[in-house]
Amino acid sequence: MIVKVTLAAALLAGGVGLMAPIALAASGTDTCAATPTSATPTDCKPPVRTRGGALPGADEAVARALRLVGSHGYYQLCARLAANIWGRPRAGYLSAAEQWHEMVTTNHAHPSDRQPPAGALVFWATGGPYGHVAVYVGNGRIVSNDIGDAVAGEGGVYLVDFGLIESQWGATYLGWASPIYSTT
Repeated sequence: MIVKVTLAAALLAGGVGLMAPIALAASGTDTCAATPTSATPTDCKPPVRTRGGALPGADEAVARALRLVGSHGYYQLCARLAANIWGRPRAGYLSAAEQWHEMVTTNHAHPSDRQPPAGALVFWATGGPYGHVAVYVGNGRIVSNDIGDAVAGEGGVYLVDFGLIESQWGATYLGWASPIYSTT
């Protein structure tokens, strides 16, 4: 089902958000939408940078990310937080590390690129098997979970500097990718 970008943006901005998630992918000047019960059309391509370096739907995702700041319940659920920011109920990957691997394998990753567009998923290797993903919101800032928790297990959502994951957790920045989620 192909719809214009404006329709997809209206659905996201209109509160569809977490209740009726939509996966967005650019196809020429149109945007492809797939619900969790329908497959993404085969002619759809992943989101690409548009004029000014923005990703389709990024304004809505960034606004949603900023609304989630201060919430709790995302302890060790960074991939779910990033998916929720993009209007998905879950990531569809077992971990951020698996998601990054898939982005690299499918040539959707931008390894080591420290200039992500707003809305991009940014990934780190943490020394463990799961890795970390957050959403870049612009101006050198990300929305991430756990990084500011005063109590372990709190699962707080925070707006922090991009480099804090590296300096506080000793993680290694991997790069960024567009928000591409499976519809199954």
